[in-house]
Amino acid sequence: MTFKANDSLTEQIARYLGKQIIQNDMHAGERIQELRIAAELDVSRGSVREALLLLERRHLVNIYPRRGAVVAELGAESADEFFDLWFALIERVVVTFCQTWDNEELAPFFDISTQLMEAQQHDDLEAYYDSSVALLSALYPLGRNRYLEQTLDDLLPLTQRCFYAVLKSGKTQMAMTNQLVDATLKAVTARDVERVRKAIADFSAAYRHIIAEALQ
Repeated sequence: MTFKANDSLTEQIARYLGKQIIQNDMHAGERIQELRIAAELDVSRGSVREALLLLERRHLVNIYPRRGAVVAELGAESADEFFDLWFALIERVVVTFCQTWDNEELAPFFDISTQLMEAQQHDDLEAYYDSSVALLSALYPLGRNRYLEQTLDDLLPLTQRCFYAVLKSGKTQMAMTNQLVDATLKAVTARDVERVRKAIADFSAAYRHIIAEALQ
C-alpha cells in the first residue's frame, strides 16, 4: 500500500480497510486480524487499532471486549433506517442548492452526470461507483451548513457501503440511478423546490426498496 503524505497514517489505514468492507471483500461478521493487517501494510499494530476505532465511529466495524474488531453487519432493516435518515439530510442539501446555485457550482454536476451515463453504457460498475462518490463529495458543501456537511461526511463510508450494495444487486440499477439523478438535476436547474422534493422522495423509495430485497 502506498500512503499519501497529506493524510494521517490512521486515516489512510481506515480508508484501506473501509474500501474492502464497502466492496464486500471483507464480509459482515468477519474478524479483523490486527497483526495480519499491520504486517500487510508494514505499520504498527497501534496504528491499526486507531484506524479500527475510526471505522467503528463510521459504522463499518464493531469492536467487542476480548473479541476484537469485526466487520459490522448490514441488514435490510438497518440499511432502510440509514436511508430514511440519509435521504432526509440530502433533501435539505439539494433544496438549499436549488435555491442558491450559480453557474460555476452547477456545471460540474453535468460533467459527473455524463460520466455516470458513460460508465453505465460500458457496464463499468467501479467507474460508476467512483463517479457517484465524486457527485456526493461535490454536493455536500452546497447545503451551506458546516454541521450538515460534517454529518454527511461522517456518514459517507456507510453511504458508500449501502450504495455499493444497491449497484451490485443488478445491472439495471445504474440505468435507474441515472434516471433519478437526471430528474433531480433538472429540478435543481429549474429552481423548482417541489420537483426537487419529489425527485428525492422517488430516489429514496427506489433505493430503500432495492436494498430491502438485496439484503433480505
